Amino acid sequence: MIEKIKELLNEKYPSLDIGVAIDNRNIVTLTGECETWQDVVDIGHMVANPNEVKNVVNELTVKGMTIPHKDYTPFVKQGEEVGEIANVDVLIIGAGISGCGIAREISKFDLDVLVIDMGDDVATAATKANNGDIHPGHACKPGTLKAKLNVIGNRKYTKWSEELGFELQRVGSVMGIEDENDRPMLEYIYKIAAMNGVDGACIVDGETAMKLEPKFAEYGEKPVAALSLPSMGVVEPYKVAVALAENATVNGVKFMFDCTVGNILTENGEVRGAVTSKGIIKAKYIINAAGIYADELSAMAGDKSYTIHNRKGTIAIIDKNIEPKYPSMSGVASSRTEKANTKKDPNSKGGGMCMTPEHNILLGPSANEVPDKEDNATTKDDLDYAVGRNYYDKLGRGDIIKIFAGARPADYKEDFVIEMSPITHGFVNVGAIQSPGLASAPGVAEYVLEILDKDFKLQNKEMPLKANWNPIREREVEFRHMTREAQAELIAKDPRYGRVICRCEQITEGEILDAIRSPIVPTSVDAIKRRTRAGMGRCQGGFCQPRVLELLAKELGEEWVNVTLNGNGTNILIKDNRPEADKEEK
Repeated sequence: MIEKIKELLNEKYPSLDIGVAIDNRNIVTLTGECETWQDVVDIGHMVANPNEVKNVVNELTVKGMTIPHKDYTPFVKQGEEVGEIANVDVLIIGAGISGCGIAREISKFDLDVLVIDMGDDVATAATKANNGDIHPGHACKPGTLKAKLNVIGNRKYTKWSEELGFELQRVGSVMGIEDENDRPMLEYIYKIAAMNGVDGACIVDGETAMKLEPKFAEYGEKPVAALSLPSMGVVEPYKVAVALAENATVNGVKFMFDCTVGNILTENGEVRGAVTSKGIIKAKYIINAAGIYADELSAMAGDKSYTIHNRKGTIAIIDKNIEPKYPSMSGVASSRTEKANTKKDPNSKGGGMCMTPEHNILLGPSANEVPDKEDNATTKDDLDYAVGRNYYDKLGRGDIIKIFAGARPADYKEDFVIEMSPITHGFVNVGAIQSPGLASAPGVAEYVLEILDKDFKLQNKEMPLKANWNPIREREVEFRHMTREAQAELIAKDPRYGRVICRCEQITEGEILDAIRSPIVPTSVDAIKRRTRAGMGRCQGGFCQPRVLELLAKELGEEWVNVTLNGNGTNILIKDNRPEADKEEK
């Protein structure tokens, strides 16, 4: 196989001197220098494409470019100076949707579980920078782990939402065509959906399509046929992660934040723990759900078997005064009307207009390959892509209230990497979880549990079930969605629910205090934002941020200057500029 790969590289890139090595697992390692970063990415995908290739470790560089790499030395030094701080059965690295889902699944068992994250809260990376789509599974390559877990995860979301008290809206999707020449495109997508076992997927005629989505008529669209995907859903991804984490905590799982892994400890082919910025954590099993850095942690464990590259996606959020084009995730597509300046990345589903459960329109995401794993800057080109692919005459750029970007942690096989390492026993990779990672999360959690259960049985052990496991997490108060009568009754019991802190989203003091007193304590303004929506409206915290900061400081027993926007180094206030006023008040 190595000769075929070299031959292909010589044919496509004759001017480049690319080194190729392959191990007994059919993992290909690439070395050498390219002209551009896009060459690095394209070569990685090309080499990973054959089914025989398990994955690609891409060590190609770019002429004249310094590719950023994380320096783990300071974290190792800090951890070794502190020494051992915990000894657990299972250490989960990463508190995104995958890590939190796995934590909640494992909390069913009588095991000592600790989740750590380099951020100040759950869902601070890819999970928060997600459009919230619960994809049906029609856009995944058949036969991949991604396709399998997408469909399983989509089905399980209903139960998750019922047990954990977060909003899931099964809005459905109707993908219409107006030209019979586009029917092959529609039938191809349906074929993929059918192969993957997508629930309810079917092709309907134009009349049925108009009934399923009456808004087609309002916009003068007349589909002749459509693909109906009734299992399509939307959630607030960070709310799901918070719900999972809170329920896991109630069931005994511990969380530790601002905790960066510097090294994985191994001995005689067995995992022993991790050196972190807060100290050494011993563990029998490590679940590597570290997102964009999962490949680097795997390499620390002696299993250098895949490379994550940052496919940055930018999303624009629209003010809620602009109603979504469709109440469902629908549209009329054409294979021949793509604009040349909005070409879609072939490895990404990015680019669609969608909406949140609160009915904010989302434009994007874009799909831009960048060499820096921590590059989440927004650019004009990415915004143009997001807006250009989703023209809607009822909105203008002045209706955009927020632009943000996140990193898709993609590998070169464009599939999930979920397995017990064959190199280091006890180290479980949960890497390359990009879209549809959110939709797949229940399936991912279940799959990881199966890996652990299988390993226990190989050792003639059983995973001990908890007799008192509680799957229920009550839904938090959402004052804005209550009837006037219910609001009045709540205020009569606690007047703090009558004090509106966030005017745009109608979030009350009572809701913010509930969030601060929850099982996973939010310690930053953005953490409160993710839990309550305070600051998510038109003014983006312009009015409510000082009040949120004040409430956080008071409840946490901190000085105002110590409260951050989103973790270490993001202090909102630097110093008290009126100390004499404080003395007068006292």
